[in-house]
Amino acid sequence: MADGSKQFRPIYHNGTGFVLGDPPGMLPLYRLPELQATSRVYVCEGEKATDAARSIGLTATTSAHGSKSAAKTDWRPLAGRDAVILPDADEAGVQYASTVAAILTRIGCTVRIVRLPDLRNAGDIFDWIEARDSWESETIRSCIEALVEAAPVLANASTADPSRGNSGGGAEPIIVRLAEVKPEPLRWLWPGRIALGKLTIISGDPGLGKSFLTLDMASRLSTGTPWPDCNGQENTAGGVVLLSAEDDIADTIRPRLDAAGADAARITALRAVKQGEGAARMFNLATDLAALDAAIQRCNGCRLVVIDPITAYLGKTDSHKNADIRALLAPLSDLAARHGIAIVAVTHMNKSGAGPAIYRTMGSLAFVAAARAAWAVIRDPDDHARRLLLPVKNNLAPDAGGLAYALRDAGLNGIPFVAWESEPVSITADAVLSVQSGGDGRTSREDAADWLRDALADGPMRADDVKRQAKQNSIAERTLNRAKSITGVLAKREGFGRGAIWYWLLPGNRLPTESIGGHQKDVATYGEIGNLCSNVGGNENRLDRP
Repeated sequence: MADGSKQFRPIYHNGTGFVLGDPPGMLPLYRLPELQATSRVYVCEGEKATDAARSIGLTATTSAHGSKSAAKTDWRPLAGRDAVILPDADEAGVQYASTVAAILTRIGCTVRIVRLPDLRNAGDIFDWIEARDSWESETIRSCIEALVEAAPVLANASTADPSRGNSGGGAEPIIVRLAEVKPEPLRWLWPGRIALGKLTIISGDPGLGKSFLTLDMASRLSTGTPWPDCNGQENTAGGVVLLSAEDDIADTIRPRLDAAGADAARITALRAVKQGEGAARMFNLATDLAALDAAIQRCNGCRLVVIDPITAYLGKTDSHKNADIRALLAPLSDLAARHGIAIVAVTHMNKSGAGPAIYRTMGSLAFVAAARAAWAVIRDPDDHARRLLLPVKNNLAPDAGGLAYALRDAGLNGIPFVAWESEPVSITADAVLSVQSGGDGRTSREDAADWLRDALADGPMRADDVKRQAKQNSIAERTLNRAKSITGVLAKREGFGRGAIWYWLLPGNRLPTESIGGHQKDVATYGEIGNLCSNVGGNENRLDRP
């Protein structure tokens, strides 16, 4: 059109001649005859994007009439196939992917939604391929296929119900019938301590030998040497992928592995990533999970991935925002489950002094929440050469206590190695940290203040929810209110009377109902003076209610 818009005029054959307009009933898929001879089909939004996918050798299709017409298309020819949806990078693309995924799920497809990284706003696969015009088609296709393998499966034929038809529209639940799930035993890398298929966190202050510890784990795994508390139990040898941002491979990592007796042939280091002819850059968990997936597949018999420290690979992700960290770690946990490997992420402890060990992991509480087990490396207060590996959280096994180790000189160029003690350690991480801080070096109010900041980092929360979660974390309401005072947390009310709802929020934040200027007649704000207000008209109108 002259104004740059597009106009499509469909034509179909009615048996006697061609007719302008849509055929009766459900509309056919784009390039339907080409879809019959392949098990995997890529779904794009629009003919231009579909043809771009086909140009690099992918079997692709789309529905008729744009992103809002997916439910008018007959998707049944794809029943039971492996379907990969490549959404456009905009709100319409997200909705289109959700609608198509729901339809394909119901007809028994295995569905993945793959969002292409570094795609500009409102861009699609055509733009993504065009930005790589110097690459060979095979290289671009391989990159997309690696992203597909790294993407979680939303549904598959064994859990979908083909009998429900293919009417679409809106978000749909993806349901798994538990009767159809085959129970599987939990499998362990290090029995009772580090599980296969799961994410484990190890935290500790700098200089305590956390890297020595993970390299000892890599060494034992590479040679099949039993774990220190599992003498006599078989340890299946396997491969290891290392991501180390703080230690040099040649002068630090390799000598330490040699000192520990490792089989270096089984251990791979992921040093960097590279796209096409571009310069190598640091691995990023937010954008480069496909590269880690490929490294795991190339590491023969891989059973362990070590990320040391994980905070070095977050890219632009804010390590203190719960929602951002949860979104980052969920695909990593899925990767561990899909390959049946253990992923051990190392991080530092914060400098807050005392307080429960579960709050001492640097950054958001989501690091510990996302992991199925968390361990702390702490210096023994009575013996500074002795390190304690103590449980902070273990959702998968009974508490078997901790272990102790020291770094001993191996005599190999003076490189130390980890020497484990045979007896378990019964002291808790909380108890050791309390001793280190002098018992009361840090108040419970300060710990509660840190907890409160993390809890409200993603935005306002209902006051009742804050108090309930605080109680679940053993924070007394009086302590919580004092923490509210020292953090400057505000209490805001939506509405009046019995229907009023109180929220807590950090300074600078506002409720969704507030205008840009902050003026909203049904929102009232109270800070420290809230408890000075009188009771007017009953308890529901008390201004100190939150």
